[in-house]
Amino acid sequence: MIAMNPSDAISILVASGMTEQAIAAELKVNQTTVNRIRRRVVTPSYETGRALIDLATAFGRKAARRKPKAA
Repeated sequence: MIAMNPSDAISILVASGMTEQAIAAELKVNQTTVNRIRRRVVTPSYETGRALIDLATAFGRKAARRKPKAA
């Protein structure tokens, strides 16, 4: 398993198509907070950091299930 930090989790979610606003809504925090965590200006609380990593992990699992198999 690859270690992931909250900043990486946000980058993964954004690269997968989620906006910072959508991430913030999911976590019930401000978009500004998400942006500051992504830029490593602030360190999130344990709960917020864990929620970000869990969200990115779940998002990655969904994306992996949707990938079409090569014929």
